[in-house]
Amino acid sequence: MSDHPDEPYPIGYRRPPMATRFAAGRSGNPKGRPRGSKNLTTVMIAELDALVAVTENGKRRKVSKRQVIVRQLVNKAAGGDLKAIPLILAHAQAHEQSQAAAAAQDDRVSRADELGMAAFIARIRSLPLVPQSVPEPDAVIDAVVINDVAPDAVATAVPDQGGVNNNTI
Repeated sequence: MSDHPDEPYPIGYRRPPMATRFAAGRSGNPKGRPRGSKNLTTVMIAELDALVAVTENGKRRKVSKRQVIVRQLVNKAAGGDLKAIPLILAHAQAHEQSQAAAAAQDDRVSRADELGMAAFIARIRSLPLVPQSVPEPDAVIDAVVINDVAPDAVATAVPDQGGVNNNTI
């Protein structure tokens, strides 16, 4: 295809006319969905979470609409409403099944986890019961005196520096 608009251009499958193509830098849906508009689920959740004043036992309380709906549904089911009973029972059964599935999934340990735990336990059992000897802090302080170090401490603490007096630090 050439950049010259005067040359003939074959129009057909996947080759729209130049005049009807989307212009570069312009949206194909300029009005589109306005910013800040909410979908049905977002609006419904916001409304269910909205608080309403309820008088209960002579006291006014603020509870969510969701709580009011559930309370009314449970009360209707308890009163024998034949439409409310299956709704409550189905929800209770689904909740129990999800709890059982979650509990069963938490109890399973994979073969890789078992091998990792076995290796960790073997490594811990191979460690000595008594920690390796560590010098007491007082013993280290007693060995170091200003400008003078005990000869046995110097031999382990300072490497030989080739002719330099090792008795002073």
